[in-house]
Parts: sequence; structure tokens; C-alpha cells
Amino acid sequence: MRLLAVPLLALSLAGCSLIEEVLLSPSEKINRAFPPQAAVRASEEALDRLLEHDAAARQSLAARYQTLREIRGLTCGRDLVIGRFDSVAEVSQLPVSRDCLNEQDQILLRFLQIKQIERRLAQPALRPLTPLGAPTLVAPGVPLVAGVAASAAGVAVLRGTRGEHLAVEIPSGKPIVRLPTVGDAPFHNALLSPNGRVLALPAGHGGGVVFLDMETGTPLWEERNIQQLLAWLPELSAALVTTADGGLAAVDLRAGELTGVLPALKRLTWAVNLPDGTLAAGTGRSVVRLGFARSAARIEGTLLKTHSLQRGAGVTSLRPTAMLDGRALVFVSMRDLMKLDLQTGEETLWKTGEFIANRYAKLSESTLLVDAYERPVSSSAWVLDIEKATLAPVETAEGNSGILQELDGRLGFLRRTHDGIWFGLDQRTGSPLPLEDFLSARNLALQEAKLATMTRESSRQPGYPAPYAYPHEPGRGPAIEAPPSPPPFAALAKGARIEGVGVYESVARRPNGPGNRPGEISLTVRPSSDPTILVLSSYESITWRITSGQQHLKLILLSSYYPSRVEGAGDVRVVVINGGHAYNREGADYARLRRAVLGQTGRDLEVFQGSYQGAHFMVGDR
Repeated sequence: MRLLAVPLLALSLAGCSLIEEVLLSPSEKINRAFPPQAAVRASEEALDRLLEHDAAARQSLAARYQTLREIRGLTCGRDLVIGRFDSVAEVSQLPVSRDCLNEQDQILLRFLQIKQIERRLAQPALRPLTPLGAPTLVAPGVPLVAGVAASAAGVAVLRGTRGEHLAVEIPSGKPIVRLPTVGDAPFHNALLSPNGRVLALPAGHGGGVVFLDMETGTPLWEERNIQQLLAWLPELSAALVTTADGGLAAVDLRAGELTGVLPALKRLTWAVNLPDGTLAAGTGRSVVRLGFARSAARIEGTLLKTHSLQRGAGVTSLRPTAMLDGRALVFVSMRDLMKLDLQTGEETLWKTGEFIANRYAKLSESTLLVDAYERPVSSSAWVLDIEKATLAPVETAEGNSGILQELDGRLGFLRRTHDGIWFGLDQRTGSPLPLEDFLSARNLALQEAKLATMTRESSRQPGYPAPYAYPHEPGRGPAIEAPPSPPPFAALAKGARIEGVGVYESVARRPNGPGNRPGEISLTVRPSSDPTILVLSSYESITWRITSGQQHLKLILLSSYYPSRVEGAGDVRVVVINGGHAYNREGADYARLRRAVLGQTGRDLEVFQGSYQGAHFMVGDR
């Protein structure tokens, strides 16, 4: 039996007698004479199947949907005179605006698609939330870039290097479904519903968000007016989003509509669900605490607290992580780590950038798994206690190599390696030591290495032409040698800040064959105490677009495997160098890039941001 057959979706004219047509309202005659589009009817049938065994939900939906159908008929027939005895066939000959019908059909379609998301969000977890234990290696069969996990289900979505998406169980790695490739959609800001049943994925650089059914891989709804999904609000049957104009809105799944909330808040870039039901949200420097409730008419938001970050560079990448049962946030601040006490407003900045990578994973309410740079070109895992400010070395060998990533909203970690990915939580650790002692010791070793280099250089006879070695510094790659000849831009580099950005490819690359994957990355140049020499590195062809702050640049050095270019540089000179490509501070690729920079400027890279894929970077001081 059709879910919405009577009176809701009675669209078929077969068997409709003249007596029945007399009883129809003028608006329903228009709806039958001009049935909704095929996409609307397909969504009706999909929702029908979802609500097959829920009579109460069927009845509630039917009443709301019938109202929307009535509005469709009234709106598109408002200039027409339709009598009681006019048949549906006669009405079908009337000059009803096709544009009006199409516009109303989009309203019906949005309602039905949002209600499908509501139904899936109300269902149990797609896979049980199995606690993680010792690290487990999973081989998904595709080379990976990143992953995102559900907070209350044993489900993760893995992103492959060629744009493919695979839903898997955690921790077994057993495939659930292969999801369709959504245009040139980037993976940053992808967000799984807590029960693992719906994935919200950026629809691409044309804008918008697409919602995918994690059980079947079917697209549920694509909305171009949504810029980013910030957080799921399952207890309110809603989701918090930003709109194309930067405003804050809620997808009200119960009402089946997109509605504005807290219009004064603009351009939020992240949000974090807190255990008490509130949200922490913000931009780079601003943090707000928000509360949401459902009134009889709509979703209403309340601004509970605001805080302006004073230390560090603010929230610069990734979403912050709620710690200490929601009393604090931990986040990446450029190359360092920061903690914000949400109750007192106290800020703690750990100057870890030279020695600890800016990726972490939450192991408990007070501990994070981090990686520390080691000599010559490697890293080791440590557990950082944010309450005690201590570091404990990880002694577990399994699952502690590869690129580290947290599991969104749940305890545990993901590491991707050439062999696959590791899921895990339990770590055996050694004796902890104060974080300050660790950083002081690493900094002392760094200064001693620099002093040794200066001593060797000063002991040489005047005119001695042999090159000298730049020592290995934690997080900066192996030792390299400076060229003996005078660098062409040594004078220009004097007093300048030398900063690099490296990627393998843009998130916007298109799979048109090797070397023919043009992508774009935007750059914001912030004012610095010293002018900046910018080093841009990539494997694939990139159009680096400088959107603001080009007046703070002195020179741009461009290095890539496939030809790249820079737009928006103004009068700043762009020089192509033979430095290869590097997107992390490890290995021979980074050493080669550093040598090329030394050969041009006589100076080493001071700051380097690296990522396999990139969409936007900020360089310079804040």
C-alpha cells in the first residue's frame, strides 16, 4: 500500500470517476492535471518505503505534505477560474505556468528529501559503536587521503586519492557501501551523522552540500544554498549550517525546511557538540557558545557566551576537540597547540610547532595522541595529558607510524600508511615527563646544533669554498648543504621571513589524466613584522590564487612537478625553481626543496605548512 496514497499522493488519473472529480478542490484538480516531476514522485516512493511500518509518522507526514500540495495548486492556479464540474482533463488544457509548477515542485522535493534525512537520523546506529582496543590494521584496497567517523556508531568514511569514498565498519574495516563520487567535492568539512547513516559532503567548488545515505550510497538531498554543515542536532531533529551568504541557519528536519537562526552571527567556520547539549562554534579568533531549543514554531538559538582569543594564531586548521567533559577545547594554532577553558576563558598556548606535529587524536577526556619529530627523518608517538601538561612515550609498536587523524567525536585514532589504515585506542606508555621539560630539551638540542654549525663555519679560512651543512632540526628534515656560489636573491632575502606551503594536489583537481589535473588553492597573506618570501610547492598543476595581502610579499618561489602558476601577485616577482615537490617536513623531497630555497636566497625555510590536498592557506603573522 502506498504510504501517501489517500489523499496525499493520489496522482494517477486511472479509475478517477466524474463523481470523484466533482469532489476535488480546484487546487487538487491542478495537481492531478499537472502532476509533480518524476524526481518528486521518486522521493514520495522512497519515503513511503521508509515509513511503511510507522502509521503515526505516515499520518503526520500526510497532513503536512497535503498542505504543501494545496499551496502548489493554489499558487499556480491563482489567476484561473475552475468550476466544480470542470474535469481534470479540461483543467489540463488551461494555461498553467510551467515555471510556477517547477518552482513549487522544488519546494515539494526539498520537503520530501529533508524528511528522508530525518527518518534516517532517527534510526538506530548503522553499525554498533564497538569500543576500540589495540591497534588493528585494515587494508581497504584503495590508497587513502583521509577519513571521518561517526560519534555514536561503528562507521567511518574513507576518502581515496582519486576522489572515491568507501564506508566501512570500525574497527574491522569491513566495507558497507562504496559511495558515488560527488563532482570535484573536497573532503574537508565532511561530517557523518552520529548514528552513521547520513554523510554531509561538500558538493564541490560550485558550492553546496550533498547528503548521502550511508546504507545504500544514494544521494538524499543536495542544497546549493548551504555552504557548510557545522553540526548535527539529533535531539532536536535538526542540523546547524551556514548558508551561501555566510548566515547561520538550521535544517529543521521535522518541518522539512531551512530556517535562519541567530542572524547576527556570520561566517562561522566550525562547531563542536558539547556533552551538555550546547555547542562551541567560531572562526579563527572568535569562540561562541550556543544553545538551541525547539519552540512550537521553529528551531531557536541563543548566544550564551563569547570569547575572543588573545594568544597564538587562533583556530587555524581542523575543528577543535572538546576535552575534559566539555569544559575545554583543544585546537591547532598555526604550528602550535592551544587549550581554551570554556568556563574561565583561560588560554594555554603550548609552543610545540618545532617539535610536535600539528595533528592529534583524542584518547580520553584529558589525553591526546601526538607525534614528535625525531632524528634523522622520523617521528615517535607520545601521549599528551592536557591537565597535567605531561608527555608519556608510547611503547606500543603497532599502529604508531603513518599520518595521524582523530576519529570525529569518539575516542581513538586513525593512521594511514602505505599498507592501509590503523584503527585503535589502547596504548602502552612509559613514564611521563613535564611538557616544558620535553620542549626545553628539544630546543636546547636545536640551539646546540645551530651553534655547532656556526662554530665550524667561523673556523674556516677566508675564501674557503666548501659548502657547509645545515643541521637536521626536529620537524625540518635531514641536514642539507648550502651552495658555494652567491644566491641570486640573497640581498632580497635579508630581513625577510621565508615561509613555504606544499601540497601534492588541490582538492579541486579533476581526474583528466596524469599531469592534467588543474586545481586551485587560495592564499591569504597576513601582515608580518618582516616582509615574506613565499615558497609554493606541489606535485600536480596548481593555480595558486592570492586573494589578499600581496603587498606583504617580497618574492614568490614556485616549484612543482607539473607546471603551476600564481595569480593575484600584483607586482611581486614569481620565480620558478627546480625544487621538486614536498607536502610534509620529512624525507628527501623536503630536503630537496630546502636546498633549492637555499640556492636562491641563502636562507632556509622558517615556516612550512604541508598537506596532501589543499584548498586554502593563510601565511604570515596574524
